[in-house]
Amino acid sequence: MKKIYLTLGIVTSLALTSCSDFLDKEPSTALPVDGAITTIDDLQNAVNGIGYFVSGERGTYGAEFTLYADLLTNEFAVIQSNNQSVPISSYNLTKYDELATNPYRVHYGGIANINKALETSAELSGVGITNLQGQLYAWRGLLHFDLARMFAHIPSTVSNTSAPDSGIPLADQVFDPEYKPTRATLADTYKLIISDFTQAIGMLEEDNGVGYMNKWAALALRARAYLYMGDYTNALADATAVINSNAYELYTPSNYANVWVQEGSSESIFEFLTTDNYNAQRYSPGYYTDASGYAECAFNTEGELFKYLSSHPEDVRSKLIKDQTSHKDAPGYYPAKYPGRGGSIYVNNPKIIRLSEVYLIAAEASYYLNGGAAAAAYINAIESNRVDGYVNVESVTIDDIIFEYTKEMFAENQIAFAYWRNGKSLTNQLGQQIGADNQRAIMPIPQREIDLNPALAQNPGY
Repeated sequence: MKKIYLTLGIVTSLALTSCSDFLDKEPSTALPVDGAITTIDDLQNAVNGIGYFVSGERGTYGAEFTLYADLLTNEFAVIQSNNQSVPISSYNLTKYDELATNPYRVHYGGIANINKALETSAELSGVGITNLQGQLYAWRGLLHFDLARMFAHIPSTVSNTSAPDSGIPLADQVFDPEYKPTRATLADTYKLIISDFTQAIGMLEEDNGVGYMNKWAALALRARAYLYMGDYTNALADATAVINSNAYELYTPSNYANVWVQEGSSESIFEFLTTDNYNAQRYSPGYYTDASGYAECAFNTEGELFKYLSSHPEDVRSKLIKDQTSHKDAPGYYPAKYPGRGGSIYVNNPKIIRLSEVYLIAAEASYYLNGGAAAAAYINAIESNRVDGYVNVESVTIDDIIFEYTKEMFAENQIAFAYWRNGKSLTNQLGQQIGADNQRAIMPIPQREIDLNPALAQNPGY
């Protein structure tokens, strides 16, 4: 498929939901959308527009959410507080906070656009239509999944996934503007997520170009969702299908340090496209991970991750420590995964899912199904491409797997979830132990949504 940047979605015959007056009048799950899709170009523009809509504002994929699960741990530190991401790292989000309100509103706004696009394109036919609709289903699965990660507990850690209000409001159709949603159960939430990814897999092509969902992206994302459910058999099956497709290759020691500035690198299964005109600017992950920016996501030099990276030069990941200790305002060591392109620190393509994570999904699922020896094969595959002189291990523990997530996926929204999904508590930046069942491990439902819809249950503790 011809590569069309997501920014083109701004100019679309589908009138995409935006931050306009009605946002103060209607629940986010029922945001009205005008316009109709009558051609394949309209449908392509609608697909482009989803990525644009859900990644340019605060708390979204192109902004703080890319660093969310890292900020929750003590592996990172605030060097100079500008009071931007600090409510996340201090576990001090409130039901009025923009970092809770914005992602809720924007994700559901994106879903509303998807539902409208699917409804109004239902009668279209011709080459490429099914593939584009499949991308919309994959998007809807991803948006529901990440809403669940933010606003509900991880299902594998919950004793009763059928408990009332344990999930999130579900939006699988175009709703009347007066629609007042209630929260589904966790079981039904993940049922919809799996259903959307499954629907997408049967519709998608295997290569749609950089920045677009394809079959392997939907399959990898479904593997991730199965893992959060504790459905290790299906998680392993999906992960191995992606690995065995040979559509992607693990980074090697020779290219690892340089891939972060590239578009469409060998491991990147799905990433967002950003440009000089299309990025979250000062809320971009590059701005948080630099001494000249907000300086709120630096390495904690007392953390396990920094101690490992700084003492293991044979590990190519040690090259991703950006030494800015001479900076006059915010001296420290920062992650180098968001260096910026073309001289702009704002312009980085956040990688939503890449092949190393798929190997880690396979390792985690294999551990629970077949033990540490089976899981070791996947850890060895990653480590042998990272560490000079690496010697394969015969077995691994779940702690080894979690630390591999920490080493490989830092600054990619993974670490806290890896701990909690496996029943482990983490230490936050305040020195507190936080488990998956902690009330502050999930965000509050925004108060504006409850004001508009009193039937919507708030998370405990808020």
